[in-house]
Amino acid sequence: MGEAIKSLKICAFCPNTCRSSYAATEALQIESQTPSALAFICLAVHQGNLEWDQETKDVLDRRNAVKASVGHCTYGLNMMQILDDVVQSLNSKK
Repeated sequence: MGEAIKSLKICAFCPNTCRSSYAATEALQIESQTPSALAFICLAVHQGNLEWDQETKDVLDRRNAVKASVGHCTYGLNMMQILDDVVQSLNSKK
């Protein structure tokens, strides 16, 4: 999980250069759906600062912006895959 955590940290503190890949015409435009916000949420759960409850899981399921960002990350990260792996890991631990 070390590489995934490293990638989450890179994404969580990125200035969202991939944001333009998410179409402005999409119905839902909220900050908590951006890749960096979801990465930050995963880090908070991993560090024990946020509960791994149904509300958190529901937020992490909203990944339309993450899907759109694949291939547009400045750092070459595939955040869809990374988030899938981290969520799966969190589910197995909790």
